[in-house]
Formats: sequence, structure tokens, C-alpha cells
Amino acid sequence: MKIRCRRDKFVPMFSLISSFVSSHDVRPVLQNVKMIVDEKTVLLMATDGKEVGGRAVMNVEDGFTVEQTGEVILPAKILRQIFAETNDEEISIELDGGRLLVKGGRFKYQLDMIDGVDKFPTVAPFTEDSYVKIASSALTGLIRRTVFATDTNNTHYELRGVKMIFSADRTQAVATDGRRLAFQETASEYVGGGVEEIQAIFPPRALNLIERSIGDAESVDIAIKGDEAYARVGSVVVSVHLMSGRFPDWKTIIPDRTDKKRVDFIAGELARSIRQAEIVATEEKPGVWFRFSEGNVNIAAAGEATGESSVDLPIAYSPSEGDKTEIRIDSKFLNDFFKNIGAEDTLAFYFIPDYRTLFETSDGYLYVVMQLA
Repeated sequence: MKIRCRRDKFVPMFSLISSFVSSHDVRPVLQNVKMIVDEKTVLLMATDGKEVGGRAVMNVEDGFTVEQTGEVILPAKILRQIFAETNDEEISIELDGGRLLVKGGRFKYQLDMIDGVDKFPTVAPFTEDSYVKIASSALTGLIRRTVFATDTNNTHYELRGVKMIFSADRTQAVATDGRRLAFQETASEYVGGGVEEIQAIFPPRALNLIERSIGDAESVDIAIKGDEAYARVGSVVVSVHLMSGRFPDWKTIIPDRTDKKRVDFIAGELARSIRQAEIVATEEKPGVWFRFSEGNVNIAAAGEATGESSVDLPIAYSPSEGDKTEIRIDSKFLNDFFKNIGAEDTLAFYFIPDYRTLFETSDGYLYVVMQLA
């Protein structure tokens, strides 16, 4: 096998696919990337052997010269280091007896061969005729606004993943760790017809890798087949082993907003006020107080051996009899929320007379946070 590659075509795709490799698997071969070269295409594949795999097909005519076809295991870690420290416009990769030669105009590496090319797991291509098509920007929003709310340690429910609900014209995503819940939906298209609602729990790492694969792709195609999902992003296919545990009845966690009083904030102003107040908060006394009064909310915190803070924020609000005007929330949960919305976005706070607090953005992003005692 011998191939010459344009750096700008090969290295970015190799870097992407190498992010799918396993970091803990006892099979060393899965810590690397398999490359298959024929007369027309260059195929890169990697998998962690458990949750996720990725494959990318590049056309030879798009910056490659094939001098000899074949298959090889590419050492992911060392090649990433080589490519990071070199900038030659053309790279040559060649099998030479028992060595792998990687060369540029000004560098040359002779690397030990990695066995197992015939035993490397195949990452399946995207072959489904029925799938969901989602705009890339919309899917990116779904992912970023939910994955942070998962819980890696829960054993009662499957809270380690993001639940995706696909229907004929929309896709919903929800995640919860039992102390907060994040929900977002977007318009989508089901290609192939005859769709009923499909539900699946995606590992966060798989969703993050799908997002990373998007690049300049305008849309992403997602197909569910049994306990596997496949995402097609341009020339990249991500295969996902779905999670199979019980997800809680998330709809009962979102409070009914009917006839509930609300206060509107500018997201950036509220976020800044919370950051100011939480400066004195400590691990022993976390969170900030919200104290609502006529035309104002006072945001305050206090910490052992640090002191107290108080920040006033004018709002359009008049309390009614029976309103709950004082609540306490873990500010770390709020900061996670604000990272995923624009500073100029309008944010609605709903007065819920129980242990929950509900925030809603103008584009339908819902965030429920349990109050601190």
C-alpha cells in the first residue's frame, strides 16, 4: 500500500476519525485507525468497540494519488503528534516490508507496524432508506442544550444518555440528572414515509462526535435500526450503540405553565447578576437566593469565611397574594444553562408553587431546576 495525500484533505479527516478510537480497551488495535485504499476511494474507520464508531470515505480524485492499494492500521496517537508538528502540503504513507513510512518534503518517520488489520471491526456504512433529516444547526442546538444535564452515575434510571424522540415533522431531545432537566425540540423531516414515533437514548460521547463531524454539512441523516443508530454527515458515518435502560417519565417533571405568572429577563443581564452574587458562595453553602419584590429581584449569596453578596436587578413584576417570592437555586446549574443561550435572548421565569423552577427561552428551550432547601 502506498498513497500520497494532500494535507488539507487527509489530515482533518484523519483527526476527526481518530477521535473515535478507544482510550481504555484492552485490544490495542482499537486505539488506532484502519485505512483501506482502492483505486477510487480512501476509507478511514475507527471505533471504541462499545458505544460508537466512525467511518469516512474520501474520493481519490479529491487530492490523493494511489500508487498501490491495500489496508493498514494507522497509529492514531503518534500520527496526530506528527501532523501537529509538521506542515508539509503533501504527505506520503507507505507500507515498506514490516515498517510504515510516513514522509513529507522535510520529514520522514519509520514506524513499527500494528498487527490486526484483518481483525479490526467493520464500521457499517449508512444503508437505510428511512431516516430523519435534521438541519445541522438545529441538531447542534439540540445536542449542546441537553448533553450537559446527563448523569454518569445514576443506576436506577438510564440518566447517562440523552433521550431523542423522532416523529414525522419534529425531533425532541431531553436529558436529566434528577436535579435538573433540559428539553429542546426542532423541526425535522422523516424521509421514507410510514413513520411512527421512534424513541432512543444516545450516549453523550456519540452525540458530541456527531456534532464534531458536522463541519460545513447542511444537514444530518439519522436512522434507527434495533439497538443501533446511524448518522450520516456528508462523507462521514457515525454508528452508535444505543442505551437500553429505563428513562424517567420526563413529561411529568416539566411543570404546567398554564395560568402561571412569569417574569421575563434578558438572559445576559440575569447571568451576569448571578455570577456577581455567587462570588462568595462556597461548597458548604452553594447556590444563590432569588427574592422577588415589586419591580425588583434581589440575588444574594453567603459563604462561610467569605461573606455575603447582594445584587438588585430591576424587573417588570408585581407580586400577587400566594406567590412564592423567595427561592434558592444551585448557581452551577444555572451557569450551565446560560452557556447555551444568547446573551440577548428573552428568558421567562415561571412561578411554580412547589420545589421546581422553570426557565423557558423564546425558541422553546425548557430548563427545569430543583430548588435547594
